[in-house]
Amino acid sequence: MATSSSGGRHGRYRAAAVCTPGLEAVCAAELTELGMRPKSAGPGLLTFEANRRQLYAANVWLRTAARVTVRVATFRATDFAHLQDHAATIDWDRWVPPGFAPRFRITSTDSKLYHTKAIAQRLHQVGKPPSIDEPEQTFIVRIDRNTVTISADSSGEALHRRPWRTSLGDAPIRPTMAAALLRLVGWTPADALVDPFCGSGTIGIEAALLAAGMPPGGERAFAFHDWLDFDPGSWASVVGGIGASLDGAAVPAPIVLADRDPAMAAATEANAEAAGVADRLSVETRVVAHLRARTDRGWLVTNPPYGRRLQGGDPAALYRRLGAVTRERLPGYGLAVVTSDRTLARAADGRLRSVARFRHGGLGIAAYTRGAAAQAGADAPDAEPAERQGKSAEGPERAD
Repeated sequence: MATSSSGGRHGRYRAAAVCTPGLEAVCAAELTELGMRPKSAGPGLLTFEANRRQLYAANVWLRTAARVTVRVATFRATDFAHLQDHAATIDWDRWVPPGFAPRFRITSTDSKLYHTKAIAQRLHQVGKPPSIDEPEQTFIVRIDRNTVTISADSSGEALHRRPWRTSLGDAPIRPTMAAALLRLVGWTPADALVDPFCGSGTIGIEAALLAAGMPPGGERAFAFHDWLDFDPGSWASVVGGIGASLDGAAVPAPIVLADRDPAMAAATEANAEAAGVADRLSVETRVVAHLRARTDRGWLVTNPPYGRRLQGGDPAALYRRLGAVTRERLPGYGLAVVTSDRTLARAADGRLRSVARFRHGGLGIAAYTRGAAAQAGADAPDAEPAERQGKSAEGPERAD
């Protein structure tokens, strides 16, 4: 028989947060702040117990997760007969409300059941047929060494697809990664923030939302709203918490976003307006060489061009200019960059250290950071001792 794992009838769920592999520690910290006790369950996966209110709050407030799932059942199956027998014991109506159709996303590793389309067909036979006309409830099915785990997606639209993000540039950083970067470097709303390669403004807008106490996805619907056990009272409590957070938000330090491309500056302004934070940041059309500070301390956090976004010219020169301008004009600022090339990061500042590695747009990239230049003594950015210390602290460079 299938083992039910959610416990949802009693207001408890065995849930999981899915994030970009490499950002598990940041996502776990967010879950802990929301009152959960997350446990690592593999790359990009954190499991936790949650009541209804906590499940709803996780979807609303997690800034670094891609989605939140709920365990439906776990069982062993070595053939299709076992799969169908166990799946037939699941109360599918609880997760797939009237007017909806199930959608199965399946992975299979080292298992006798490996044909994903055939697995989906058997699950539809015991659950409900697929439909092209009805909205979908997604289930994540993982078969690992003949153990089948079925989870219901509670998020619906992926959490990293922020509704305000309508104007995009070339290969923009994901909002979940931008939010993780801000946490990794230790930025707080009390610190000024500068992004001289803002593109469509993702880093600065995520910072402004955090400073304003606003949820990353604004007001949106989630898949759990349509579940049989949806609790309007718990949802009202979460929504009420949003209002309390807005009322208690402090006035943040300046957030200045700049880009040399007027079209990107316009895209940033449009996205900031859609996110409701246009009054909490300023946008400039400016090259990095003309960067200027408005406060004595803060952070320069940016996603400079790399990979296919670099079109001609000397990329190392661009990064060296970024590092020089930061040291000379923003000596009280910390520096953080995201790039696929460690050499470029070191061209900006030899004291930059990798704090996370992940994949984005098919590339292995890393986040590099250092504290304020005035504190770090960064007048000699490419000093050999710092390079040796970096190799010792970071270990071998990995593409993933």
